[in-house]
Amino acid sequence: MVNPDIDTLLAVQADDAIIRDIEARRDALAPRLALLDARQKRAVEEVSRTEASLERELTRQRLLEARLSETRALHERYVAVLDGAERLREAAAAASQVEGTKRALADGESEALVIARRVGDLRTALAAHREVLAQVSADQGEARTEMEAVRAGIEAELATARAKRQLVAGAVSPGMLSKYDRIASRRQAAALIELRDFCCSACDTAIPLQRRIAFSSGSVIEPCEGCGVLLFQRPVAD
Repeated sequence: MVNPDIDTLLAVQADDAIIRDIEARRDALAPRLALLDARQKRAVEEVSRTEASLERELTRQRLLEARLSETRALHERYVAVLDGAERLREAAAAASQVEGTKRALADGESEALVIARRVGDLRTALAAHREVLAQVSADQGEARTEMEAVRAGIEAELATARAKRQLVAGAVSPGMLSKYDRIASRRQAAALIELRDFCCSACDTAIPLQRRIAFSSGSVIEPCEGCGVLLFQRPVAD
């Protein structure tokens, strides 16, 4: 008697091949999405880094302006002391202080110019990076929408294929289906293979003579001793 699971399992196996193909098409979208994500991430990071650098320079600028304001006030006070000095010693001390604050002001104003240029450069760079990010987002919007539509279509196709597979698999005996699923999951390829001249078509292992009669009747589905796939043989017509 021919094993009824053979034809049903072959149908399940055909459905599994279709499912693997659909899954491969779905998974092929992942690298494309990853490239889009990576490009957008780089654009976002450029904006964030430039914003952070600009904020640091603006903080330095504010602190320097506060220091310069204090130094100007000191300079003006020392100048007033120098102008009102009546003794030589007092005038000499005031002159020294005036000269010190004058140098400090010159150094601070020089540093302020450097920081101002850096702030200007960073603001220009930030505007450019924000423009790039906006352009990347705009460019990717259409591409992402298209890919999401393709993915949704593939997922719907996959759901239909899996439902069909489940319906067909329901006709296979539970024990045999469990064996098949375990092997198919491990191989990610055909798990039920027909004998060829009483040899496994997957690994060419020959079937022992004592097992060939059972296989010839088409009544058995048994694992290959070499590679473990499930083997079957169509009954030989009289």
